Amino acid sequence: MEENDWKLLRIVEISMKNHEWVPIQDLKRKTGFHEKELAFRISRLNKFRFTNKSNYGYRLSHYGYDALAMNAFIKKELITGIGGKVGVGKEGNVYHVLLTNTREAVLKLHILGRTCFSMGKRYREYLANKRHISWLYASRLTAEREFNILSHLFPIVKVPEPIEQNRHALIIGKLHGEELKRVDVEKLDVNPEELFMKIIKEVKKAYSLGFIHGDLSEFNVLINSEGDFLIIDWPQAIEVGKKGKVDKLPFEEVEYDEEFYLKRDLENLLRYFKKYGVDESLDKLYNYVIEK
Repeated sequence: MEENDWKLLRIVEISMKNHEWVPIQDLKRKTGFHEKELAFRISRLNKFRFTNKSNYGYRLSHYGYDALAMNAFIKKELITGIGGKVGVGKEGNVYHVLLTNTREAVLKLHILGRTCFSMGKRYREYLANKRHISWLYASRLTAEREFNILSHLFPIVKVPEPIEQNRHALIIGKLHGEELKRVDVEKLDVNPEELFMKIIKEVKKAYSLGFIHGDLSEFNVLINSEGDFLIIDWPQAIEVGKKGKVDKLPFEEVEYDEEFYLKRDLENLLRYFKKYGVDESLDKLYNYVIEK
């Protein structure tokens, strides 16, 4: 990529605020490139798969959005290398990265496509009232929100450390362990009931700071062999009575049933730990979490 390639790619990105497909005339006017120069640059972006072409014009691809975010991190001298994929979530990809200070970290790319976004609107209050929204904006909004929530919770709650955010991309602290779903709890250095209550205490801490995870289950608790864990995936978290409001959280205020979401999180954990002999009252746990 050359500087004029990046210039064109950024203009395509900005123009998508007003166009689903950016007309070639708009690109010519905004870049100031001659026709041959523009044709050459756009062919390069298409070759790199950073843009998509149609009869209506051009638009940014997921790869192009990734490239813009990565370039921003590199210009900040933050990332020096990228490694293998940690995993693929329902809304994005996660990779190992090496920071310039030789620290290992994780890059999380939120990708809310058309199908995923339509599904996501049903449980994402902060997107539900936005009828017309591009996948770029939805992905960036999700990343911003998760970063801000993690910044509010860390290090009080056992969540990934937020390091940096740009567009739809997050850099967070290295994730250790596997999904709780994939682990035999009975083989850990902690008994199941003790582990269960440790997770519940983190739920209580998050609640005291004003947040309910909203989608908590054995799939978003990462745990290592020593029984140390992190609760991940917070973009859909809801605020408790707005008492823990984070400044400039990018979402609209809506009404939701806090009791329903909190009890659903607790019920998911109870269901999973039941096979390990944990038998607690849902109402008792709920009252424990919400009591001051």
